[in-house]
Amino acid sequence: MSGENDTRFPTSEAARVIDFRVEAELTRMLYRSAGFGLFSNFVLATILVVGVWDFFPHDIALGWLAVILGLSCVRLATNLAFARMARADGELGWWRRTFLVEVVLAGIVWGAGGWIFVMADGLVPRCLTAFIIAGMNAGAARSLAPVRPAYWLYVLATLGPAVVRFATADESGAWLLAAITFTYALFLINTAQLHHADLKKLYRLIYENDELVNTLSVAKRRAEAANQAKSEFLATMSHEIRTPMNGVIGMLQLLGDSPLTAEQRLHVGVASKSADTLLHLLNDILDLSKIESGKIEFEEIEFAPGEVAEEVVALFSTRAAAKSIAIALETDPRVPPFVRGDPMRLRQVLLNLIGNAVKFTERGRVDVAVEAPRVERGFATVRFRVRDTGIGIAPALLPRLFEKFTQGDSSTTRRYGGSGLGLAISQSLVRGMGGEIQVQSAPGRGSEFAFEITWSVVERSAPRAPDTAPADWPERFSGRVLVVEDDWGNQRVIDLLLQRLGVEAQIVDNGAEAVARATDGDWQLVLMDVHMPGMDGTEATRLIRERLAGRPLPIVALTASVRREDRERCVAAGMDDFLTKPVRQDDLRACFAKWLRPAE
Repeated sequence: MSGENDTRFPTSEAARVIDFRVEAELTRMLYRSAGFGLFSNFVLATILVVGVWDFFPHDIALGWLAVILGLSCVRLATNLAFARMARADGELGWWRRTFLVEVVLAGIVWGAGGWIFVMADGLVPRCLTAFIIAGMNAGAARSLAPVRPAYWLYVLATLGPAVVRFATADESGAWLLAAITFTYALFLINTAQLHHADLKKLYRLIYENDELVNTLSVAKRRAEAANQAKSEFLATMSHEIRTPMNGVIGMLQLLGDSPLTAEQRLHVGVASKSADTLLHLLNDILDLSKIESGKIEFEEIEFAPGEVAEEVVALFSTRAAAKSIAIALETDPRVPPFVRGDPMRLRQVLLNLIGNAVKFTERGRVDVAVEAPRVERGFATVRFRVRDTGIGIAPALLPRLFEKFTQGDSSTTRRYGGSGLGLAISQSLVRGMGGEIQVQSAPGRGSEFAFEITWSVVERSAPRAPDTAPADWPERFSGRVLVVEDDWGNQRVIDLLLQRLGVEAQIVDNGAEAVARATDGDWQLVLMDVHMPGMDGTEATRLIRERLAGRPLPIVALTASVRREDRERCVAAGMDDFLTKPVRQDDLRACFAKWLRPAE
C-alpha cells in the first residue's frame, strides 16, 4: 500500500483506497460464506421435491430439481475456482459480478419453485415450500450481507413470486399471506443491511488501523534512521573536535610545566580552564544524545558507594577552600561497604550536584550525606543528599529546573556560566538507575538535592583488590613506544609528553607503516590511533596480531571516540587498553604504569 517514500496519503485518496480494500474483502467474504448455502441448496431442493412428489407431475418436480442442482454445481465449481488461488483486490470485480449473476439465477429458480409448489392442494407441500424458502432467505441474510445487491436481488427473486402468487390467489386470506411475506422480506433486508454496515465498519477500522500502523512503522524507521544519523554525526564531531582539543590541552599542559612569568601562568590557566569547560560541554552533549536515543547503558559491577562520594568530595575540597567555604561528608554506618551497580554514573551525578553546590555557594558550607534508610533481604536503598547555603532557587523555577538548557535565570547563567545540561543529564541517569532527584530550595537560603537508589548488597569478607594503578606512579619509564598518529599537532604533543616521561618514541602516520614497524622491531608498547585514512587502527591491530602469531605486544587505543561500540570494536581487534583524546600527562603515566617498567 504505502511505501517508504509516501507515508501518508491525502485524506480523500486514503479514504478511496480503504473503501476499495473494504469492498474487496467483502467480496471475498461472499465466497467464504457460500459453502453452507450451496450445501443447503442440494439438501433442501431434494427434500422439497420429495415433499411435493405426490401432488405434482413427476416430470415438473424432477425438471425443477435438475435445474437447481445443475446451477448449484456450477456455483460450487466457481466457488472452488475462487478458493484455489489468492486473488488480488484488483481482480475481484469479475468474480463479484459472476457471483451476483449466479445467485440471481439460483434465486429465480427457487422463486419459480415457490410459484409452482406453494399453491399445492395439500397442506404438507404448501407448508414445506413456505418453510424452506423462508428459511433459505433467513440464512442468506448473513451469507449474502457482505454485498448488499446480492441479498436484495436474492430476496426479490425468491420471495417476489410468492408475494405475487398470494396477492393474486382467489382463496380467502391470501392477501394476508402476501402482506406477511412482504413484511418478512423487509425484515430480512433490514437485518442484512445492519449486518452489512457492521461488516463494513469493522473492515474499515481494520484497514485504517493497518494504515496507521504502517504509517507509524515508517515514521518510526525514519526517526530511528534520523536518530542513528544524529548519533553518527555526534560521534564524528566528537572525534573531530577532540583531535584538535588534544593538541590544545596537551600544549597547555606542557606550557604550564615550563618556566613562566606570573602573568603568563595566569594566561595559561585561563586557557586551560576554557579548554576543560569546552571538553565538559562536549561530554554533556554526547551523554544527552545517548539518553535521548535510549542507548545509554548502565553497568552492574561491585563498588563502594561511600568511597565514590568520598572521592568526589575530595575532588572539590580544593575549590571549596579557595572560596573559603566548608565542605563535609557524613556517611551513615548502615551504608553497605559494597553494592552492585554503576559507579561511573553515580560519580557523574555526584560530580554535577556537588559541583553546582560549590559553584553557587559564596559563603557558608556544603554538606554531603550518604544514608541507608532501608537495608533488607540483600538489597539496600542508599540516599544521597547535597545541601548548600548558596543563592537558592526561586519557587517559580523549580518545575523546569531539570529541563535541558535550563539554569535558573539569565543572570545566573551570565554570572556562573554553564550549559544547563548537567541537571537534565543527572536526572535522566538517576531515573535510569531507578531513582528520582528531589530538590528543596529557597532564594538566599540554599538548596538541597537528594535521590535514592536501590542496589543489591555484595557480601564480601576480604577487601577488594584495586582496579587501577596506585596513585604514586613513577615519574619516568623505560622502553620503546611506537606511536601511530596521523594528526601533526597530536604527534607533536604526544612526542613531548613521552619525552618528559622518559620513553623512547617513534612516530608513524598511517596504518600500513604501523603494521610494518610493529612487527619488525623491539617495542614495549604501541599507541594506536583508531581513526586514520586508508587503513584504520582496528585493521592495523588485527594485522599486527596475525603477524605476531601470539607474541605479546601491548597495543593501546589512542582515540577521540568515547562510544561503547567503538571500544568494543577495539577490543575485538585485539587492543589491550584505551587512552581517550585529549590525552593528559596523568593518563599517560597511569597507562604506562600498567605496561612499562619504571626507569632505573
